[in-house]
Amino acid sequence: MTSGQERLDAFTDAAFAFAVTLMVAGTGGMAPDYRQLEAAIAGAPSFAIAFAIIAMFWLAHVRARRMVGDGDWRFLLLTLALVFTVLLYVHPLRAMAASFAAFIAGRADDYDGRLGQMFALYGAGFILMSLLTAGLFAAARRNPLMDAQGHREAFGQIIIWLILGATGLVSTVMTFFRVTVPLAPMVYATLPISIGIFASRYRWTEPAATTAEEEQT
Repeated sequence: MTSGQERLDAFTDAAFAFAVTLMVAGTGGMAPDYRQLEAAIAGAPSFAIAFAIIAMFWLAHVRARRMVGDGDWRFLLLTLALVFTVLLYVHPLRAMAASFAAFIAGRADDYDGRLGQMFALYGAGFILMSLLTAGLFAAARRNPLMDAQGHREAFGQIIIWLILGATGLVSTVMTFFRVTVPLAPMVYATLPISIGIFASRYRWTEPAATTAEEEQT
């Protein structure tokens, strides 16, 4: 790994860590009284969800980085675009987490009925980051040293991230209809089912017959 690649990896890791820091700092720091402490505790589940989302994208980048080898300008641009997007995405993600915490605590909507707009912004960021991540795996498939097994795994990851992006698109479209605004976040709950079905049916490894023929040649 060259020095430039190491710097890019370190920069990407630092950007994701900074995004998590921004999300935590936005909660207001230490709670000065019991009421705010109670609100902070109520916000723990939403923070865990937001943290898991950021970690999901970071881990995907790490996986794609291992596949790409030396990489090229496409992977570099996609990585920089992903870093830029995650630093913007953390703001609607933090707002979504805060709104969810307010709902758990039984408080009124802190966004004065603009919950649909907030989820639209969140969905737009989720779609863009999913597409960028799919692009990272597409760029990784251009690695001339990647074997057939690596190509299949990278292609499977592309489909998974396109499923994530399509789910975000459906949820975002629903936010434009007042009747379906409360249901829009629920669309993301279908991801374990849709991805699970794909992952269980997709052939992640080369068929045994093909592998045997390759060994003979």
